[in-house]
Amino acid sequence: YCTNKYYIMDEGTMNGTFLNGIRLSDQKVVSERFELSHLDELRIGSTILQLHIHANHDTCKWCEPGLNVPISDKPVATTISEPPTLYKQRSKETNRLKRKYKLMGSK
Repeated sequence: YCTNKYYIMDEGTMNGTFLNGIRLSDQKVVSERFELSHLDELRIGSTILQLHIHANHDTCKWCEPGLNVPISDKPVATTISEPPTLYKQRSKETNRLKRKYKLMGSK
């Protein structure tokens, strides 16, 4: 973090750091510094993060604490017409767990 902007560098990792699908540097080579922007996709190893960088305490329609949105091949902003509500997400997960543990029909 520097002057209200965020940056990332790959410190010479084996698996690499990717910003919007582009590897920051070759294996075992320290990368230059790259500025991060709102809705950038950052991949570190097998972990993929979608960045939400807002001025002050503002948020966008895709932000809600605790909300996990599945990643697709296309940017989330263009593939989902409106963000799922936390209630719908919790309901779906609850039903999935009930099916997994054969609890459907129980109260």
